[in-house]
Amino acid sequence: MFEFLGMHGPKRGLHLNVKKNEIHWPSRPDSDPFPAEVDRVPNSGVKLLGVPIGTKEYTLEFVRKKLDALKAVRGSLRDVDDAQIEFGLFRGCLAYNKINHLLRCCPPDVLREALDQFDEQFHGILSEILRVSALDEDTWEHASLPTRFAGLGVTRTKVVAGAAYIGSCVLTRELVAALLKEDLNGFVPLDLEELLAAHEAATNTHHSEDLERLFATAHVQRKLSDEQHKSIHDALKQRSSVRTQNLLTACAMPHASNWLLCPPIPGLGLAVQSAAFRTALKFRLGLPLFDPEHPRMCPALSREGEACGEKLDVFGDHALCCHFGTSRVFRHNNMRDILYHTAKAAGLSAVVVEKKNQIPGTTKKPGDITVQQYHRGFASSAFDVTVAHPLQKKYVDVAMSGAGVAAQEAHDRKLLKSLEVCKAEGLHFVPLAWESTGGATDSVHATVRSWTDLESARGGYDPDTIRENLYSQLSCCLQRHLAQAVIDRQPELSSSRAL
Repeated sequence: MFEFLGMHGPKRGLHLNVKKNEIHWPSRPDSDPFPAEVDRVPNSGVKLLGVPIGTKEYTLEFVRKKLDALKAVRGSLRDVDDAQIEFGLFRGCLAYNKINHLLRCCPPDVLREALDQFDEQFHGILSEILRVSALDEDTWEHASLPTRFAGLGVTRTKVVAGAAYIGSCVLTRELVAALLKEDLNGFVPLDLEELLAAHEAATNTHHSEDLERLFATAHVQRKLSDEQHKSIHDALKQRSSVRTQNLLTACAMPHASNWLLCPPIPGLGLAVQSAAFRTALKFRLGLPLFDPEHPRMCPALSREGEACGEKLDVFGDHALCCHFGTSRVFRHNNMRDILYHTAKAAGLSAVVVEKKNQIPGTTKKPGDITVQQYHRGFASSAFDVTVAHPLQKKYVDVAMSGAGVAAQEAHDRKLLKSLEVCKAEGLHFVPLAWESTGGATDSVHATVRSWTDLESARGGYDPDTIRENLYSQLSCCLQRHLAQAVIDRQPELSSSRAL
C-alpha cells in the first residue's frame, strides 16, 4: 500500500509525505521494507485518536503524563483569584470530562491506580477553590454528585469508570463483532459481564439478567452513572443528619443549581463575587460557616437600632431567616426587580408597587408587581414575590417528605392572606414563592414560561435560551443574598493595614 500510494498518488495530485508517517508493528523484525524517514513507534504501544493502545506499562505512562499536565495547571488555577471562574474552569476544562474519552476506551482495571490519583487531584483543586485544607469523605462524596443530585458536579472518575467503559462496549458491540467475525446474537464484549456484576453489587440493579435489553438502551453510560450516583446519594442521606437530608432534597429541585452551571457574565447578572461564591458552595455542602468553638450572637440591627441577639448556628440557617437587618429586604427587592424587567421585556404593562396603596381605601399591598390586562376576567394581576428558607427551625429537625415543602407553604400562606382581598377588588392574585436554595413552586415555573414565551415572540430569540438565562439570573441572585446574609453576620477580621 505504501509503495502503491507513492507510485500512483502523484498522478492524482496526492503526494506522500514520508516524514509524517508512523509505523506501529509490534512483531516488527530488526529490519523492515519501509523508508528510513518513516518514524518507528516503540513496540510497547501507540497513541491512536488520543487513546493509548499497548502494554499496561505504556498505558500507565501515558496517563501519568496527563496527571503531570493536570498538576501543572492546578498550580496556575489559584492565580485566577476569582472563585466562580476557578470553579467554572475546573468543572469545564480540568475535571472528569477531561478524561472521559480515556475512560471509555481503557478497561477500568488497567487505570485503577491512576484513577485514584486523578480523584486526589480533583479533591485538592476543589479544596483550594474553597480555601479549606481538605474535605472529609462525606463532603467529598456530596461534592462529587451531579448537580441534579444536589452535588457540585465534580465527578469522581473511579465511580463512573465502569459505566463509561460499559457504555462504549455497548455502543461499539456490532462493529467489534463484525471485525472479529463473531455472530452478533449472543456476542458479549470482553470484560462486560464482570463489570456489570460489580455495578449491580454497588447499585442493587439487575442488568445482566437481560443483556439484550441493555444493548438496545440509549445512553447506557449516563443510565449506569445515574444509578451509581443515586446509590451514593441515597446512602449519604441515610447516614446524614436530618438537616443534611433536607439540604440534599432542597438543592436537587429544578433550577436550584443554575448558579453553578451558568457562565460568570456580569452584564447578564450571572457573576457572583469570590467571597459570596465560596460561602454559597460551603452552604450547599453543609460545611460550617461560623466557628462552633466560639459561638456568637446575631449582630443584625432593627430599624430602631436594636440587635437581634439570637445565637447563630454554625451552618448559617438563622442568617437566612433573621428579620433584623436588610438581608431579606434586599433579596426580595432584587428578585422582584428581575421579574419586573422580564415582564417589561415580554411587552406587559407591569408596574412595581412600592407603596401600600394597591387596595383603594386600605394600606394593604398584596402584590409586588401589578400587570394590567394579563389574565382573562381581571383588569389587573398582582404578583407577590416571597422567599422561604427550607432549613429554618421548624423544618430542621423534621425530614421533609418531598422537595419544595417550604416554598409551597409560603405560597399557601400568601393565598390565605391575600386571595380573598384581591378577589373582592377584582384583582388576579399570583404568589411567586422560592426557597433560598433555589427551588420554586409550580406557579413560578408557569409564570416564567408564559413571560419568556411572550418575550421570545416579541423579540425573535429562542424561548429556551431566554428562560434558561432568567432562571440563572434568579438563581445567582438567591445565592448572592444567601451568602451575603451569612457574611454580614461573620466577625470582621482585624487588619494592621491602614485604610
